[in-house]
Amino acid sequence: MVEPSKWPRVAQPGKRRFRCAPRAAGVLALISVCVAIGAAFCAEPSGPKPLLSTPSPVYPKGPEEMEALARTDPLRLLQVARDWHGERIVGYTCRFQKVENIDGELRKPETMRMKFRKTPFSVYLKWISDPSKDQEVIYVEGANKGKAVVHPPGILGILFRRVSIDPFGKTATKHSRRPITMAGMENMISLITGQSEEAKAKGDLTLTYEGIRHDGGRPSYVLKRVLPEKKGYPCEVLIIYIDTEYLVCVRTDAYDWGGELQSHYFYTDLALNPGVTNEDFDPDNRAYAYRLF
Repeated sequence: MVEPSKWPRVAQPGKRRFRCAPRAAGVLALISVCVAIGAAFCAEPSGPKPLLSTPSPVYPKGPEEMEALARTDPLRLLQVARDWHGERIVGYTCRFQKVENIDGELRKPETMRMKFRKTPFSVYLKWISDPSKDQEVIYVEGANKGKAVVHPPGILGILFRRVSIDPFGKTATKHSRRPITMAGMENMISLITGQSEEAKAKGDLTLTYEGIRHDGGRPSYVLKRVLPEKKGYPCEVLIIYIDTEYLVCVRTDAYDWGGELQSHYFYTDLALNPGVTNEDFDPDNRAYAYRLF
């Protein structure tokens, strides 16, 4: 089991355990953006404080009661966060960071700018760090024959302005733990909560409240989930961060039964319900690089 002192510390690029796939492979591989369970970044983002267009009081009433709920019934806190997100959040923009262990290889950290819309399910990503800096991906449910539209980075982006990729195809799934159709904070909290409810029903769930931590410039309730090594469970230890003010799941760090990092997902620089439109998910948007002119 991972001790709290060993919670997420992501190795720096260049250390042997971080091996990055070739840049060209990343063009097709990185469109499957993972959602569920994570590892660790220490960067402090800059940007606006998250805003809600419908700032109703959180459940039950205030921060003291919310923390009491986290202490006494952490599973209920997850359920409340899931329901709150489903009812209140229709879109957001953010900075998204991830690290993933794929086929036993811990990949290099990736950082993206992200736009998300709940209905129709829409995702825009732009990589802002190597190895795929300037790559863009757009996925809109029901559009482009179900495929994601990729603008590759580097010289490939000059030669091929738009590449359509099956998010469930071998090229995509080989290099990412989950498809882009499972992207976003709501998918993440829904998956975690569902897994936890199932484990509790089987008598397998250990879920504890670990206090409040200030990562990414905002305070979060931190929960620690531990599951036995049984078929169907994704990891042994999962560290879950729930924003104390907005009840969105902003970070997860997952470790397998050998203590190895499996995934890290971190949403920072959040603007909630900012009013994203169709143009934000249109390859013809002149702010994007899909167009030659």
